[in-house]
Amino acid sequence: MLRINAPIWSDATLDQLKISADPLADLCMRDLILNGNINKANQILAQLDTYIAWPNDTPPKLLAYLEATAKLPDDVDAARLERAQQFFTTYGIPFGISLMCRSLPVLYAGRVGGAQVLAATGQLTGHFERRASETLRFILNVAEPGGLDPDGKGLLTIRKIRLIHAAVRHFARSKQRGAAENWHADWGVPINQEELIGTMLAFSQQAIEGLRQLGVKVSKEQEEDQLYLWRVIGAALGIHPEAMPVNINEAREVWRALQRRNFGPSDAGKMLTKAHVAFLQANLPDLAADLVPELMVKLLGSRNASYLGLKKHNSWSWMMDVLRWVFRWKSRLANSSHTVESFMQEYGEHFMEVLQKHWASPYCGQAFQIPEQMRPSAAQCPMLQRSEA
Repeated sequence: MLRINAPIWSDATLDQLKISADPLADLCMRDLILNGNINKANQILAQLDTYIAWPNDTPPKLLAYLEATAKLPDDVDAARLERAQQFFTTYGIPFGISLMCRSLPVLYAGRVGGAQVLAATGQLTGHFERRASETLRFILNVAEPGGLDPDGKGLLTIRKIRLIHAAVRHFARSKQRGAAENWHADWGVPINQEELIGTMLAFSQQAIEGLRQLGVKVSKEQEEDQLYLWRVIGAALGIHPEAMPVNINEAREVWRALQRRNFGPSDAGKMLTKAHVAFLQANLPDLAADLVPELMVKLLGSRNASYLGLKKHNSWSWMMDVLRWVFRWKSRLANSSHTVESFMQEYGEHFMEVLQKHWASPYCGQAFQIPEQMRPSAAQCPMLQRSEA
């Protein structure tokens, strides 16, 4: 049982979180791997949103996991979640830019295991593009209105992602199956609690900072609501609730500590950034190809950008000024007119839906599956032979 006796941004607490994972998902995955039930689990996960009753041959540990993760806690503030999700869709376009050019790539700066496990995941699936599109789809599913309802796409996605994380935890520490590089003991557990909290903050507090850089006016309440949304998502993903910041001030303290402890240059981070830039550029006209790295440098800041091998060229700096002007103007209108806000929300929902379909379509038939490579013997599963406290 994790016990936190120091501030959550202290080294003492973060050291604990670095060696903590997700016992519920890990024990389920251990059972699936050792009993050869990966294919059966994928069949059930693929139909997760259509089952009225689980098949009779559902593995017992998988059944226990599915029942334990079927809904959010009863004390969740549904009205607050709805406010946060509506804000996300209202500002769909700037949120999309902030997520793609700040929140996602900043995670590649995690040189202490974070970037390496992301690179290993890309190799595991065979496509970095698939991993990127699945991450985007996960964000859209959980952040859209109704996504965290018991039958919502977001909650269904979270239940699959937790098992995939458990599979990747094994893969990243395996010396076989083509892992990107051997796992170092001082990196802690792959996809550990510290890294999950960092991801939660990248998609909430850091995404909001990106919005502000783009000229969107964000109120204190809206900022706190986004953090609350991702605290709920984080708890559903298996993060210890007491380890997550409860307000924006705490979130900033934790983020500063994570940067100090984990950020820096790495080969894996630069490789991921190169693939990420290419992924985004593939969806823009050739003329605008240089816009992607320019936006990333602006939103990441010079230090994080340098960790990732990105350089400022200024050829598209004027576009940042244009975007700021457009989004500042739209946010002012939205804050002063219910009609404009409703229009922007509808337009934002349409934009996110189009983006999701466009990027996810090449991989939708294979998305959110436990990798078929997970077929080791017990001797090859040091991670899964013990439960995480």
